[in-house]
Amino acid sequence: MRWSFLRGGTALLVATGLLSACASGGGTADESKVRMAPISFNEIPGWADDRQGEALVAFKRSCPKLTSGSASKIATDGGEKTITAAEWKLICHSAQGVKDTDTPAARRFFEENFRPLIVQAPGSFTGYFEPELRGSRAPSRIYTVPVYRRPSDLGDAPYYTRAEIEQGVLKGKGLEIAWVQDPVALFEVQVQGSGRIHLAEGGTLSIGFDGSNNRPYTAIGGVLADMGVMRREEATWPAIRNWLKRNPQKGREVMRKNERYIFFKDTRSTAAAGSQGVPLTAQRSLAVDPRFTPFGTPIWVDTQRPVIGKPGQVEIYRHLFIAQDSGAAIKGPARGDVFFGGGANAADWAGRMVGTGQAIVLVPNRG
Repeated sequence: MRWSFLRGGTALLVATGLLSACASGGGTADESKVRMAPISFNEIPGWADDRQGEALVAFKRSCPKLTSGSASKIATDGGEKTITAAEWKLICHSAQGVKDTDTPAARRFFEENFRPLIVQAPGSFTGYFEPELRGSRAPSRIYTVPVYRRPSDLGDAPYYTRAEIEQGVLKGKGLEIAWVQDPVALFEVQVQGSGRIHLAEGGTLSIGFDGSNNRPYTAIGGVLADMGVMRREEATWPAIRNWLKRNPQKGREVMRKNERYIFFKDTRSTAAAGSQGVPLTAQRSLAVDPRFTPFGTPIWVDTQRPVIGKPGQVEIYRHLFIAQDSGAAIKGPARGDVFFGGGANAADWAGRMVGTGQAIVLVPNRG
């Protein structure tokens, strides 16, 4: 449920799940173009050092969807494999008998129920997070920026533009969920697709994607690069956000270059949810291209992550993830977007992450 701040190829997808986009859905991938090769778990660098129990927590969250859904197809070394709900039931039943805190047992669970296939294509990995901002359920001198729910007359045709909505065309229609202080922060939430509003009245309001105005999306990182404000390789979200805040009037004009506007709903949830419809797990949930890899599939990611507080420095990042989200900018069998959760560290990781590496898909072997 996220959108890219930049435009162009993978090399320009600098940072943050502010890089992904709402799932476009539909279409059938040409799995014959996916090259995958068997690999043993012992050959996977870092496999023996990971805490697979954390990934097992995320996997169990997917099980209700997997065991009640229809059959799905996954790209394999043999072209493709159909995974039925019955097969998932066997695997999920086995998972229930494993304690999340028992790392060796969790590791054995994945080794016994899946076979690893390495994707024969360069991996490309970015990150996203759940923004937090301050607001109120009522407008005030401080909280002036409305957060709108989905209008009843919103259909499939192009609706009002971002500029028209921000200029008040929806005012007085009773669509306001809340009011916030920072228009840049709200824009960030719209890019991410979900967020948390810490209310002045007390408590937290969790909001999630509930439709768009069906207008074209324009990545503002590309706009700023075209303006000569920054080079494309410098257009990480922290750099974009800093410029927008330093230049509020011009920043508003730049943000309005992106006509697409996102409407929200109160999710009444304590956790962000992905396209699969299950709560996301920080640093264990991954946005993927579901045309190749169905939701619920474990994926080993071998890449690099930014070092907190040290611009330009990266560290090895090897973990087992579960495919639980998607995005229009997430295309291909070796493309992934890591959910980092919430908080300052998550924002820093997501805002600067652009890693290369390898993706290893764990294909169910019960069928």
